[in-house]
Amino acid sequence: MSMDISLIKRGNEGVLKLNGFIDAGNASEVEKILVDVAAQFDSLVLDMEKLEYISSAGLRAFKHLYMDMRRKGGTLSAKNVDKAIMEVLEVTGFTRLFKFI
Repeated sequence: MSMDISLIKRGNEGVLKLNGFIDAGNASEVEKILVDVAAQFDSLVLDMEKLEYISSAGLRAFKHLYMDMRRKGGTLSAKNVDKAIMEVLEVTGFTRLFKFI
């Protein structure tokens, strides 16, 4: 399983397009990318249109990203969230981490 991440820069806002799977095999690498990119922006949007799967390790990466953005007073948003991914976010309480746009 693999994950591709692309970045669109819009001034102080970054949009990360997530494509594929976030699982135990790649979650630490994905987390490093998310946190490194987040350091560059006041606002970060995760475009989850092509995110097909997220494991608990992936959720942990989202939690660390949220904590980093919150610490610096930034905002974390999500858009185009697939129904199955949204169910995972709802069941785990992770919907509170994101502003949905």
